[in-house]
Amino acid sequence: MTAASCQFRFEREGHRYFMDGEEIPHITSMLEAAGWVETTFMTDEGRRRGSAVHDLCAHFDLEGLHVESCTSPYRGYLLGHVKAMSILRPEILSVEEPLVSVHRPRFGGRPDRVWRLTGAISVPEIKSGPHDKSHGIQTALQAILVGPTVHLPPEAIDRYGLYLQRNGAFKLTPFRERRDFDEARRILREYCR
Repeated sequence: MTAASCQFRFEREGHRYFMDGEEIPHITSMLEAAGWVETTFMTDEGRRRGSAVHDLCAHFDLEGLHVESCTSPYRGYLLGHVKAMSILRPEILSVEEPLVSVHRPRFGGRPDRVWRLTGAISVPEIKSGPHDKSHGIQTALQAILVGPTVHLPPEAIDRYGLYLQRNGAFKLTPFRERRDFDEARRILREYCR
């Protein structure tokens, strides 16, 4: 089967991915099933903040959101993103575009961004909370998903956590652990049957 003959559908409500009518696993659900993401400890406020920050940053990157008129209670995180973009100056190749792997193992995901940063293709994950080991594995899964679309082996794609803070600061953390890919591939073997 060629990529052109595959039927892909993404349902934003419920964060569900379908290929040829069959629901397929996605990165977040696989990380949860593998025990890397513990949703029982996530607060409603943390979920609201994460969604709002992602939306604000996407509107800024896609539409040039007028930051001065932003009255969101999460404006400080947006200011951190704006500062990061002005310093890093990445070429943004995609913003939260749903993707699926057309080859086995089939899975879906929605990388926050695909960038070209200092000449290299990168997948940064935007976070409004603290660093967690799962973020490196999450970006490894994203690199595996993005690799065919950018014609690169996943390990050749740079991976980052862009940690935004309420006070308008940011930290860009590179993920370089080879073990992240080992765990990502183990997860794919276990949850993509």
